[in-house]
Amino acid sequence: MEDVARIVKLGRSRGFTVDWQVIESDVGTVLPLDYKELARYFGPGGFAPFLTLLVPGVANPAGELRRNLARWQQVDADYHGKTRKITPIPHFPQPGGLIPWGNSGHGERYCWRTVGKPDDWPVLVVPAIGQDFYEYQGGIVAFIHDLLTDRLDIPFLPSLAQLNEEAELDPDIDIDEIEEIRPEFLSHDGSWPYDGALPVIASFETDDSGD
Repeated sequence: MEDVARIVKLGRSRGFTVDWQVIESDVGTVLPLDYKELARYFGPGGFAPFLTLLVPGVANPAGELRRNLARWQQVDADYHGKTRKITPIPHFPQPGGLIPWGNSGHGERYCWRTVGKPDDWPVLVVPAIGQDFYEYQGGIVAFIHDLLTDRLDIPFLPSLAQLNEEAELDPDIDIDEIEEIRPEFLSHDGSWPYDGALPVIASFETDDSGD
């Protein structure tokens, strides 16, 4: 955890507090311990330039763990029995099903594959289109660390090095104005001041959410 925090320069825990007993009852399974520690330290937000972390108990439906799982469970139900499949693997509670814990702005999804004990669940990255996926045998914290340090070779996901190379080749960008793309954590408080806000059952330990 400390290594990830150092990479994105978040010097202290945001103290995001969740009633995991309620959340795990709603989801239908215990969740990995390293995810709970990650959520506590970082809270709602995203690991730029790759993903938004889904956390439970926030008002924003786009960033709430249980709402994202429910949405994909509905997709599975809608396509049940059809030849065309939207995802390569169905979602939990199907045996070995996926539980999404992260999204990207380009449509990739970051999930657990629920095989074995929760702390041993592999991470799956699912592309926006197609039936391919990338599987990582390790926990979510180790995965994020390796993703942010360009240690992974995911065929459908550009690395930091590739993103920086693409920026340098963009004819619409002045080469002298290009700033290197570096990992950072973009925090927010999980609020949603619009219709459809979810009941808030998570909080920060202090009034300062760290934003």
